[in-house]
Amino acid sequence: MSSSYSGDLDPAVFEEMVEAVGVGVAIYDAEGVFRYVNAAYADLLETTRDDLVGRPVWSVATELEADRFDDYWDSFSEGETRAADTEHAVGERTVPVSTVTTRRRIDGTPYNFGTIRDRSELRARERELEAQNERLDTFAGIVAHDLRNPLNVAHSYLELLRADGDSDELEMIDSALSRMEILIDDLLTLAREGEMVGEPEPASLATVAHDAWSTVETGDADLTVAADAAVVADPRRLRQLFENLFRNAVEHGSTSPRTQAPDDAVEHGDRSVSVRVDTIDHGFVVADDGPGLPEGDRDWLFEPGESGDPDGSGIGLAIVAEIAKAHGWSVTAADREGDDTGARFVFEGVEFAD
Repeated sequence: MSSSYSGDLDPAVFEEMVEAVGVGVAIYDAEGVFRYVNAAYADLLETTRDDLVGRPVWSVATELEADRFDDYWDSFSEGETRAADTEHAVGERTVPVSTVTTRRRIDGTPYNFGTIRDRSELRARERELEAQNERLDTFAGIVAHDLRNPLNVAHSYLELLRADGDSDELEMIDSALSRMEILIDDLLTLAREGEMVGEPEPASLATVAHDAWSTVETGDADLTVAADAAVVADPRRLRQLFENLFRNAVEHGSTSPRTQAPDDAVEHGDRSVSVRVDTIDHGFVVADDGPGLPEGDRDWLFEPGESGDPDGSGIGLAIVAEIAKAHGWSVTAADREGDDTGARFVFEGVEFAD
């Protein structure tokens, strides 16, 4: 122990406890000199404890500078703890690490106690995610461009039809095309910005729900908003959330490829589904009386590719989950209450406007 320790600190204080903690531990003094390191600290840097003890801390911790160490030391208050992500280097070895440093006194003398953990795997994962996000951003831009081209063609033909006279049907087509453009923008935002929403504001559940219902092909299905309330949300994202839930209920009967519901129960247009929006304590519920959900854990329903969209995209419920998370809400899929079949999507943690 004496070969890896110098100064007035009693090695016996650290031998049993510090050597067994499983992370790198080092202690340095007001001069910035390592007075103690454990084996895990030295091993991480592929050196020896004897090589480190007596060295200045700035020769290892790359974020510290010799001529500014006194300012750094004086900035610490008694008992203060700081965390940082940085790099430690010895010779040719450089390791990304997470550090936690605490000021403590031993027999009246101040020391900084530091621990380090290797961040190499985390850094590699971060780089992988960055590359994946860049590819996703590129892909989303290409898809959006390719979707907008046929939309522009459709708008051109729509204008030609309007030259022969306007009608309610043409207005519905125009509304649907405009909504598709908004959805493309929303999907790009989800892909490029992740869990983001616009400025939250009071939004009427009834108004947003009925607006969303009007954009979904509902057939003979019907919507009931049992209780109206103003929730604090991004109205556009909330509308998209309702649209995806309504589409899921009407076009799937709240089923998915894994459900055990009969085939004739999920054929579009072969049933009439009732959908109900209601409030609960700290949230709201969207329920339907369709065939219901599969047994067991339903969390997979919110995974991309698993929600069973009829167009094969599998992002309907995944987008619902993203929008809920962006607002700080939780969402769970459950059976409809009572003995009847059906599904309930429960949103909790919702803030209601006064």
